[in-house]
Amino acid sequence: MTTSVGSRERSYVHKMEEAVKTIARDTFWIIFHWATPDKPLGETISDYKKRECVKSRANYYKPNIGDCNCRFNREQEEIMLHDPSLRKADLTLLYKLYKLFAFHVAAFNNDEWKAGDSNLESLLTSIRNIRNDIAHEDCTMNYTKFNEMANKLRELLAEALKAAKERYSRSDVELQERTKEMEDGLYEVFHQVLGKEELLSYCHNYIQGNMISDAENDLQTSSVIINPLLFLMSNNVEEEVEKIFSTMLIGEKDENGMDIILDSSQIVSMSKFATFRPQLLLTEGEAGSGKSTLLTMITHEWLTGGDGQMKGLDKYHLILRVQCRDRHLKSLNDLMQNVLPTTYTKYRNLMLPIIKKCNNLFLVDGLDEANEHSMKTVSEILSTFKNASDTTMLFTCRPEAISNFRNIIPKEYQVNNIKLLGVREIDRINFIVNYVKIFNNTMDINKLPQIIKMTCVQEHFKLPLSLVFLAWQYTHNPKSVTGAESQTRLYFWAHKLIVQKLQERLLNKNPELAVMCGMQLKRRVKECVDALCQCMLKAVINKRVLFTEHILEHVISTCKKTGIPCQEVLSAFLTITIIKTPLGEDHQYSTPHKGLQDYLGALHVVNTIQQHPHSTLKTIIQGAVDPHPFVVNDIIYLLLHMAGMVHHYIKPVVPSRLYEEVVQMLHEAEINSWGRVVEASEYNKEVITAITRLIPRGKVMLVKDHVKGHSDLLLHLKPTKVKVEIHGPVPDLTPLMETLTLHNITNVDLDHNYWDPQPTTTPDPFLQALMSR
Repeated sequence: MTTSVGSRERSYVHKMEEAVKTIARDTFWIIFHWATPDKPLGETISDYKKRECVKSRANYYKPNIGDCNCRFNREQEEIMLHDPSLRKADLTLLYKLYKLFAFHVAAFNNDEWKAGDSNLESLLTSIRNIRNDIAHEDCTMNYTKFNEMANKLRELLAEALKAAKERYSRSDVELQERTKEMEDGLYEVFHQVLGKEELLSYCHNYIQGNMISDAENDLQTSSVIINPLLFLMSNNVEEEVEKIFSTMLIGEKDENGMDIILDSSQIVSMSKFATFRPQLLLTEGEAGSGKSTLLTMITHEWLTGGDGQMKGLDKYHLILRVQCRDRHLKSLNDLMQNVLPTTYTKYRNLMLPIIKKCNNLFLVDGLDEANEHSMKTVSEILSTFKNASDTTMLFTCRPEAISNFRNIIPKEYQVNNIKLLGVREIDRINFIVNYVKIFNNTMDINKLPQIIKMTCVQEHFKLPLSLVFLAWQYTHNPKSVTGAESQTRLYFWAHKLIVQKLQERLLNKNPELAVMCGMQLKRRVKECVDALCQCMLKAVINKRVLFTEHILEHVISTCKKTGIPCQEVLSAFLTITIIKTPLGEDHQYSTPHKGLQDYLGALHVVNTIQQHPHSTLKTIIQGAVDPHPFVVNDIIYLLLHMAGMVHHYIKPVVPSRLYEEVVQMLHEAEINSWGRVVEASEYNKEVITAITRLIPRGKVMLVKDHVKGHSDLLLHLKPTKVKVEIHGPVPDLTPLMETLTLHNITNVDLDHNYWDPQPTTTPDPFLQALMSR
């Protein structure tokens, strides 16, 4: 055990400490009782020193001894009072008692007490000095030094027993027995294999310091590299996260339940409700909101010391990241082996007890992507650290999955609920500029067209992924940016470019395909991609983000039938991670972004409708998972893409019933923002009409976000009560305010940051004017 933790030298110190605390101390106890034959074991020192015979001979009562030499500390007084036999007294106390109360002993300050001689007083002092050297110095020793000190202690103890035997007239037999007990005890201590409890008891601080240092070395290999849109790039474009990270806004409720807006640099230090409980920062954000990138940035800042982009990281000894999508992560033990492989090899079963006493930051990425194994690991982590007050856990999750997780959080945790609100409007242009440089460093970034600046103020461009898509679209086809880029249209362009680059790679790398006519190649590629989209629909419904070759069997067989290399198709849409297991290497496929999975699943539904125009949406979706029913709440994002894509893909005319079906299913899923649906549909009149049929006349309609979408919707509603709650910056409230005047009965409750403006917020001028009246 000691060699496995790399603390062999420290273990020698521990063995010497143990020898002094037990064997040497027992020898002192024997000699003290030989030297006080008239003291029964049941008599306290307090009573013993009152005897006249003791007063007449003991050093305790000798003149010039000095009052300080007769004093005992509180702990020693307690032992002498409650343990008359002095079995619990340590070597230091026994040494002092011997000097003060023993028969036939040198005067207290006599030179005979100096170490280095062969008389009993000198021998006892030499042993006491060994004890002090070990106890008060944080020393380490190699085997040679340990062997020398062990032999010296053995010799001193044997000589002390022999000298005491002569002085106090003990028998040879007793001397032999006591000497054998001493030597056997030393042998057992010096040759023991230290167990976990002994190491943690005697070497905890030393081991903890070394383990933290080793863990930091392990964590230096943590990836802080982002490969933006790897699935779109023909070559890897890797960037360190701090070069492209943009501060985001986050929302939290304060002690009074009021929403407050902060920037993401404060997310780790948000445990402001001071308690002695572990903190759990439950952070929700929709697909593309930058959840994983944020955790990567936190990791980078902790590893490098950072430049203040993330506050509060300096107090943590360790940072451990959990990828919930990893199906090989089956326990906390697996996590330690995966994240800290070298450290785990050295410390093994000592790791967890030590980690529990450290200041830890757990970064748990993607609760909505958890599988059976990783969810078990998360539960184990929560249970293990529920009483570790210096531990903070930051969980990320999509909003629709967060309620299921709340039920498993132990009551010991202080939970802070946080929302990722996206990139600030004033930072979005810089964000796009950074990515344009990455995608095409020859473009003139000083001449970004006004259309880009107008486009990125739309609400869905608060999402970092939407901004990345926009930068990609602009660098590859500047004229395609129209200013009306919905999220679905961004994915439309991404999908188009993926397929285009896939076809280019196939032609360049496969001569046998180069002889094929262009249309034939496109048809075969489309057949393979359609098979993948079908797989994506099943994955969305089953809440799966990882794919084995068995799950992808339909895609693989389609590729074989068409003659298209399967690996090219899979790598175009999926990321491939090679996991080392005891049985060899395992290929783990996953979608790089959950939003892409939702889009591809929706695309399969649209393609099926084109082939079977009389089918309903529910029939098609149910057919993907028969015989198991699907939960409509699990496919909200897929339905939002449906609202925005049917008029792009279904030709020549989209049946009105399809829009109504999409809206009805979103209604069943209890969508919380009809304005979002309007914006996702690119303000499609059929969608707006379908929504108006679901909002009864006179019903209160809540406007909290997606202001432009709600403004268009209100234009088509009959007079309705409207409640407006705005928390944070909005690009322009004027259209909404003008639309509200068209309603005969309007109740407007404005709760805007104009009352309490944030440093990064510029309240709308129209709203300021309204509020000043």
